[in-house]
Amino acid sequence: MNQLQNYSNNASAFEAMRMNNSEYTVSLLREAVRVGVIDESKEAALKAKVFDGLAIVIDEFSEGKSTSVSNDKANELLSSLLYNVDAYLISLKNPEKALIELEEKTVKYLYDAGGVALKRVMADCTALLFNNKKNRLPEGSDIYNRALDEDIRAFSKSYNIRFGAHRNPVIPRYKTALTPRGSGVVRLKKYLANLLTENLFCRCYESDEVKTVIAFEVLRAEDMESSVGNLYVPILRCALICQFLMPGIAHVLLSEDDVKNAEALLDEYTPDEMRKVLTAAFNRLPSQNREYHHKVFENELPQIINAVKHNNLRTMLAYLPKVK
Repeated sequence: MNQLQNYSNNASAFEAMRMNNSEYTVSLLREAVRVGVIDESKEAALKAKVFDGLAIVIDEFSEGKSTSVSNDKANELLSSLLYNVDAYLISLKNPEKALIELEEKTVKYLYDAGGVALKRVMADCTALLFNNKKNRLPEGSDIYNRALDEDIRAFSKSYNIRFGAHRNPVIPRYKTALTPRGSGVVRLKKYLANLLTENLFCRCYESDEVKTVIAFEVLRAEDMESSVGNLYVPILRCALICQFLMPGIAHVLLSEDDVKNAEALLDEYTPDEMRKVLTAAFNRLPSQNREYHHKVFENELPQIINAVKHNNLRTMLAYLPKVK
């Protein structure tokens, strides 16, 4: 194991690193050099070992009939190889072990093991899809329902772990509030996890109230001749304002008067004070993944504060208009 035996002396520094999962193998080697586990010549040798594995993938792709392909196809296959190797090394959840495996195992082994790891990710996606369908929003928009009923299945049918693992053959047409990073099935898993977090939040409220908010958003989109966007964000906004007006009450349905009252009350605060009272209201909301909701809340807060400042909070909220 030569230089890798020095790992124990650098463990704390190594564990503190922040690796880039999108290029895990490369960043692992770069960080290993930084903390002194390997030198630059070893880094170059291990990189060359992985890149030379392209010949194995080309042979499998061509079923042994060719040793060369076009440059575009070679780049495609190399990206898939690296994605598979990254997937396996990430699955070890241990930089030390990942580095040792990278040195000791053949590229064929790493490639195959990556395929196994990605199949587990696919299985996770299947479970997440099931839970999303189980907790789907009542009377969701067309793109929301088609994403759940068509897009994920189409992705699974088109996805190629061996020769296109880094690709997104289908992008779900419905967007979550936070855009998942990465590519391939790993990105799909993040997307489905985000979607489930949003769905579970909305399921904390009365179904009829959620339906009314969604119906309002659909109607508003039709009036504006635009497509319906994310459905969780308007529900979060309404839940936040309801919680501000009625602390401890779990509602998302606002009346036109509620919106006017909220705007009048919030207008009495400075922006900093408004941030504090709305953060307090947010902290009273139900949550199974507060980190996710907090990121969305932080994205929405400046817009809400700005809307209050310009007396158009109503444009950001779904509410029941007065009956004339």
